[in-house]
Amino acid sequence: YMENSLKVPVVRDNKYYAYVNIMYGCNNFCTYCIVPYVRGREKSRRPEEIYAEVKNLLNSGYKVITLLGQNVNSYGSDGSTDGVNFATLLDTIANFEGDFEVRFLTSHPKDLSDELIDVMARNDKISKVLHLPVQAGSNSVLKAMNRKYTVEHYRDLIKKLKDRMPNIILSTDIIVGFPNESEEDFAETEKLLTDIRFNNAFIFIYSKRKGTVAEKLPNQIPLSVKHTRIYKLLGIQREINGQLFNAMVGTTVRVLVDGGENGS
Repeated sequence: YMENSLKVPVVRDNKYYAYVNIMYGCNNFCTYCIVPYVRGREKSRRPEEIYAEVKNLLNSGYKVITLLGQNVNSYGSDGSTDGVNFATLLDTIANFEGDFEVRFLTSHPKDLSDELIDVMARNDKISKVLHLPVQAGSNSVLKAMNRKYTVEHYRDLIKKLKDRMPNIILSTDIIVGFPNESEEDFAETEKLLTDIRFNNAFIFIYSKRKGTVAEKLPNQIPLSVKHTRIYKLLGIQREINGQLFNAMVGTTVRVLVDGGENGS
């Protein structure tokens, strides 16, 4: 490792898929989340160090490289990467020689740039799969969560992504029952889920995390209401998944086979 690099031990248990941390920590302080308090502020690894690690993985036969960070879109914002941002980092890696695919987790909507969308769209080695947590479809709830974007901004991002990559696979996270979430707020989340038609949605009931701002917010939602709301969203998403899966019948896709009987 280079001077001032982040030295973290790596254990890999799959010979085809590799995960590479490009940064650590978080600066966002969403009111429901404990991560910034336990992992500290964002710190990006040097690009040269990341490039060397990825090249070594490709030379070792890995086929899918996933770049990891609490918010990969803000890579380099701490000033430690000599001006290399996430779009540049991703583009450089995707232009390495070899037959491989590069993915990344997780993106924050407030930092997803047009530059990054362009890099994704024009490079065949970048997976056309994006996890973009929305958390709620109501601006008042997003503000209470300190998410720093609006529903309108999020919808605009989705439109840009689909315009540039019509077959993009989109997934998201949604929290139901956040303090003060009204029936009108929840209805807006329902509408967003129905309109966007995510390929997958990870839907959670809000639960308190000790030491977070949201823990002390008034008007905590009863568990019974949370259950009603999450079951409703899960039903909507289940129906969407069925429709999207059925639309795939008869199509041909490229797959990576990483196992079989007798280890072949």
